[in-house]
Amino acid sequence: MAEIQDGYQNEFLFVLEFNNKKIKELNPMLREVIDDLFPDTNEESIIKSWRNHINNQKGDILIKIGEQVKTISIKKGSRNSVHLENIEAFKILLRELGVKEKIIYNYELFHYGVDKFRFNKILSSKEFCRKNKRKIKKINEELKKLDIDKITDRFILCGNNSDYRVNGLIHGVPNDFLWINRKDIFEIVRNSINRESSTVHIGCLYIQPMNRCINNNKKYMWCRDYVQIKWYSLFDDIIEYKNEKYMKENKYC
Repeated sequence: MAEIQDGYQNEFLFVLEFNNKKIKELNPMLREVIDDLFPDTNEESIIKSWRNHINNQKGDILIKIGEQVKTISIKKGSRNSVHLENIEAFKILLRELGVKEKIIYNYELFHYGVDKFRFNKILSSKEFCRKNKRKIKKINEELKKLDIDKITDRFILCGNNSDYRVNGLIHGVPNDFLWINRKDIFEIVRNSINRESSTVHIGCLYIQPMNRCINNNKKYMWCRDYVQIKWYSLFDDIIEYKNEKYMKENKYC
């Protein structure tokens, strides 16, 4: 029997926590999620929940109360990947957002780890960034000018294959997690726009190849043509945002 991946197992566990429960039966953490997604709903209402089996969708689980259906993205652990798409689709996005061809070309050099002095050598991200600091700086300067809400929508909320947007994000496991809704996600990413890094990024979202396949392993060669978006600091960013929000609401600052 095939072993269920840890991430999928976690999604199933959340489904079990929600499904066929009355709102009033939920623990306080799960209740916060439902009250945020379904305000003013009778607490006697029965919740229906199921895992999303459609590939390449941002919503991992769906929750239904009455006729309303909401979707949630679920993450856990560190070094969270939030988006994956073919590099050609990514280049189309950059052009649509007004990025110059020179910048797109330089991103491709970074993506494939091209060594301008030895074209048969593939550079790691660290090596490329060290040797091409000006290129990376220029790329980041241009990316910083983009509409950050459109970037957030593409990379976190909707993607390039979904017909709907997720309503919120859970980070953790059923008995220990953090919850942020769609509005929170937009604010967190906006607040990170001035973040500095020596590699390619837009605020807290880091842009990189899925796998450069430096050792030319045929099993993973296809990964070279995919752009992966990582939100490395997801947990810390949520904690910081919630703390600041609490301080403001309680007038501590």
